[in-house]
Amino acid sequence: TESHWSGWPEPSIQGRIFEWFMKFQSTVLSRLSRRYYTSANQVLRGSEADRKLDMFLTSVDVTLSNSEHDWSSVLVIGEHKQNPAEDRATKTLIQLAGYAREVFGSQPDRRFVPGFTICGSLMRLWVFDRSGPYNSEEFDIHMEPERFIRVIAGYALMTEAELGLNTFIKRDATGKYIVVRGVRIFQEDHPIASQKAIVCRGTTCYRGRRGDPGEWEHVVKFAWPSDKRQREGDLLKLAKERGVKGIAEWFHHEQITIDGNPDTIAHFRRGMKFGAPRKLSSKASWVDSMESSQAYSRTRSLRRSRSSAARLTGLGISTSSTTISSSGQKRKRDEGFVDGNSGKRSRSIESRSNVADVEIIVDAEKREPDTTSHHSIQEAEPDSLAGCESETYGNRIHCCLVVSPAGRPLHAYSSVGELLQALRDAIRGHKSLLEDGKILHRDISENNIIITEAATKGDPKGMLIDLDLAKELDSLPSGASHRTGTMQFMAIEVLQGKGHTYRHDLESFFYVFTWMCIRYGYEDVGETSGPRRSTAKKTRTRPISTSRLRGWYTGTYAEIARNKLGDMDKNGFEDIVAEFAPQFENQKQLARELRSALFPIRDGAIFTATFRNNYIMYDGMIDAFSRAIDRLRKEEQAIA
Repeated sequence: TESHWSGWPEPSIQGRIFEWFMKFQSTVLSRLSRRYYTSANQVLRGSEADRKLDMFLTSVDVTLSNSEHDWSSVLVIGEHKQNPAEDRATKTLIQLAGYAREVFGSQPDRRFVPGFTICGSLMRLWVFDRSGPYNSEEFDIHMEPERFIRVIAGYALMTEAELGLNTFIKRDATGKYIVVRGVRIFQEDHPIASQKAIVCRGTTCYRGRRGDPGEWEHVVKFAWPSDKRQREGDLLKLAKERGVKGIAEWFHHEQITIDGNPDTIAHFRRGMKFGAPRKLSSKASWVDSMESSQAYSRTRSLRRSRSSAARLTGLGISTSSTTISSSGQKRKRDEGFVDGNSGKRSRSIESRSNVADVEIIVDAEKREPDTTSHHSIQEAEPDSLAGCESETYGNRIHCCLVVSPAGRPLHAYSSVGELLQALRDAIRGHKSLLEDGKILHRDISENNIIITEAATKGDPKGMLIDLDLAKELDSLPSGASHRTGTMQFMAIEVLQGKGHTYRHDLESFFYVFTWMCIRYGYEDVGETSGPRRSTAKKTRTRPISTSRLRGWYTGTYAEIARNKLGDMDKNGFEDIVAEFAPQFENQKQLARELRSALFPIRDGAIFTATFRNNYIMYDGMIDAFSRAIDRLRKEEQAIA
């Protein structure tokens, strides 16, 4: 009818709108290989928060039993609101962002996620990429019916690349693979590590092999680093050329192109005009105070939270402001190699933790660090919803890196001795990276050390991986962020905003060791009570929420620095080692020796600065691990 779609329900109650939309689709989009569905009354499979999706586009041949659908097959997300006034409401954006997060989580290779909202008769188009969400102007589907048809049909007719799928990854009857240097590298179906947040580097890692079947000899890594950072592949290649030992070995890296175009945020957003950022009001009833919403300690489960600000935090989006694009704000910072006190600080010590990747750092259900994911922090680089006058968004570049060996994660150690050797050899690798490669790692964490199978005697049993945040010494400032690292493993002086040195990485190694001794090293005893153990022993982890280590990732940077400083005091440290798991009971001596090497007393206070001669701390730590390995070997021989 004139100026109105025939059969459009008034008021636009959800159920009646879905019924109208499905009839419209049958008329306009019949016989296409993709269709729109609704899951408003049914949770999609694969959801970690039991989310229902109002409307979504998927292929017609992926419907599961009982007409169910899975987040892994969603191509376009849609949200309906009855009230046109909700078109610009932050709650609407939050809901759509929740859907986008589910898609990125279920489809870790996804490059971006298209979506739309229909509020009353107002339609708005959205795109979520690794620099955040941006949207079109709204339009009235009654006033512009042809435009409405072009949008709905256009999504259904787009290529996989245009819908944000990663077509750099090929598929055949044997599975997924990429082609690099003329060689096919086959990938496992599921990643060994991936990120769940929207605004992040989107790191996803797969084990890879050259033959099918064959040994898993490679790791294939996809990531979206800032264009202001030196490429990890360049640093690994440089390290290989300089003869560095004990780190992952470079095989190939490249910037991904899709359909002949550079796969970058800048290319996605080329030719677009962005309006002024739409900021959240901190006075609004649904916004927590900046202090509470940005503190790690107050991050809450998405399902339990009633606050829009807290939900933004859980989605990997800051509550500082909402905008259609991300900022790329540059910060001045000090990169002093020995004197970490010189230079300007980008933020005061009392500044709150940036929460762009907070959902990766804190598990929404357990309120604990999600140590299965890559969640390094690049402090001060604004996220998707942080307004900035200097730049409209932060440009990220889609990269592929292939390294070897595949190795095992640190928590998959087979014995205490193997774990100690892996940590010792990783420290040796760090020393070689610094002295031979002239590169500082700057992100030592549980996830960035792997256990390797030594092919010959003398080969390292532990290696460093992930040079995403590494920096070549004496290079120019990257223009990216200041504080770098993973919160619970970050050194005290780094938390205080001082320049990153080799000492801070060694301190992080110590925190990793301590973390492992408290979090792991338990055995399940089965269903029965009492001292008798199950015949099938299975290592379990301790909830960190009940440990003093909670203070290592909870609160502001300054609060965490104070917590760690207190824990490194002689008396405070005894409370830490008292929490060691049974399997690590005999490693308390090693812990004390490492603490003494890193935190000697100078002028009556704990020394947290950096010695100009690096052998003092390197040798102190490596020798302490070697002595502990020898003690453990003698104990095992005595028992045998």
